[in-house]
Amino acid sequence: MSFEKKKVTVNDQTFLTLVNKGLSEEDVIKQAQEIKKLQPEMMEWRIDYFKDVVLMNRLLEVADKVKAIMDKTPILITFRSKKFGGKTELDSEDAYLNLVKIAIDFKLGNAIDIEHDHVSDRIAGLIQDAKAKELGVVLS
Repeated sequence: MSFEKKKVTVNDQTFLTLVNKGLSEEDVIKQAQEIKKLQPEMMEWRIDYFKDVVLMNRLLEVADKVKAIMDKTPILITFRSKKFGGKTELDSEDAYLNLVKIAIDFKLGNAIDIEHDHVSDRIAGLIQDAKAKELGVVLS
């Protein structure tokens, strides 16, 4: 299994990151296990690939399993909108912003990627929320 590799800067620190693009819970878990063996500095979980991304209970359940697998390896949570090359489109701006808020509030990972091309006052609030929860922030 080969994974997309990229360098990601979170709060002025750069990490060599492997990307998990699992479609189902089984895929996400399997990829997390494989990525963990490769010992990256960080794993990016592209939740826009996860088919149950809009089912909050499923997302939280799978996130807990991924965190347990990755242990001390930091996890960057990314939902990329279709217009920025993502896999899933949410039905509104609010849906995207609310999903990011859930990812922050429930600490799905150690860092959150926030698309800056959204309502600026809401983005500013999300960044503040993430920092208050001691999460790293990537603006894309």
